[in-house]
Amino acid sequence: MEEKISSILGLNTEFGVGRQTKTSEFQPELEKLFAFNNRTINQPVDLNQLYTEISIGTSVDFDEEIYAIIPYGQEIDHTFIIYQNTAKIVDLGTDIIVDQFLYYYWKVGFIEYKKTVEDFLSLKVNSIPLSCEDFSLIPFSISTNPKRAIWVNPGRMNDLRFPFGQRTIVSLVNNFVFYLDRKAKAIYEKMHRAFLVHGIIKRYAGKMPDGWRMGLLEYLDVSSSYVIRKAINGLTFLEIPGYGKDFYGKCIEIHDKMIQGNEKQQILSELEISE
Repeated sequence: MEEKISSILGLNTEFGVGRQTKTSEFQPELEKLFAFNNRTINQPVDLNQLYTEISIGTSVDFDEEIYAIIPYGQEIDHTFIIYQNTAKIVDLGTDIIVDQFLYYYWKVGFIEYKKTVEDFLSLKVNSIPLSCEDFSLIPFSISTNPKRAIWVNPGRMNDLRFPFGQRTIVSLVNNFVFYLDRKAKAIYEKMHRAFLVHGIIKRYAGKMPDGWRMGLLEYLDVSSSYVIRKAINGLTFLEIPGYGKDFYGKCIEIHDKMIQGNEKQQILSELEISE
């Protein structure tokens, strides 16, 4: 899917071990959680401790803006969903959550969505952001399992710190902090691309700017942190690519072509004919 993280085992989970007690809440407020509060400022949240404080659920609320999606250690199908003021753990892998997101907003699969985004960007890319009208998410794959990834909302990043010889520390605007094994260049490139895709989707939804030269920062209504302003790099509404094109229409067009191609291959296979 993209360049690989060297090692993810233990990432974001190095401060606690083996705790098993769960609370009865499926989506508690962050401020009520010991793991969120019991740390020094800008210290990453101990995900081992956080894991003990939330009951495991089975569903993701896609109507609420998601700040981050973080797989939990070696638990392949346990994933943290971080919102503005709350957190969840769901018994779902990140690949399933991505599929659910795309079906919820677009009723298509990842391939159709990816090809549509590439068509609008006029660019072939391995790392495709997810986006709806209100927010976007960028992926950082995990080498131990290509189907797992950390997904981060670039519009809610407050700070990025790059300690020499150490992993990057990501701070979100809600003060949720975690490790990310990526360099600055890769992160900013993904953020920039995600803001363009978010702009494409918001424009397709019919949301017009106050003026044609309105900044992309203001148009998307994302947080105005230094890292976000740096990633957007002064782009305006006019610089959103694909003006006049139908995003969902393109998704359906690609979907129909895929179905036709699959049907053709099935017929040829049944007739034992090769092209």
